[in-house]
Amino acid sequence: MKDIKKTLFATDFSDISATAQEHAVFLRDHLDCELEVVHVFDPDTFNMPTPYYFMPGVETWLDEHIATMKEKGDTALKDLIEKIAPCTGTFLEGKTGESICKHALETDCDMIVMGTHGHTGFNRLIMGSVAEYVVRHAHCSVLTIKPKQGDS
Repeated sequence: MKDIKKTLFATDFSDISATAQEHAVFLRDHLDCELEVVHVFDPDTFNMPTPYYFMPGVETWLDEHIATMKEKGDTALKDLIEKIAPCTGTFLEGKTGESICKHALETDCDMIVMGTHGHTGFNRLIMGSVAEYVVRHAHCSVLTIKPKQGDS
């Protein structure tokens, strides 16, 4: 069995990510491995159908909104890193599943820990597909964490 020397914990700051975080910290503490926390900001989630771009001010509003969301994600990541130290953290931008897999490969991670899905409704569907993508494409083992009973 291969030693786990570096674990990558992917978070979207949802309740299920908090549960996955517990597992990632447990692995770090019990296997004495490095822990890296990543959050991926996917600007494509803010794409609007073409007709909306013809409304005056929409492009400016959208650019400002995206910048604000990126800032919030970066701040949340820094706060989490401080909370669960010792660990490192990386804020990524791009397609979520692809970014997680690429970063795990580039940083030679031995395991990825993540929730099976994030928020509810449409976002839940998207996050579930991210976990599926990572399981199918990651170069290393992936530990997916299901919600606790009663969590959405």
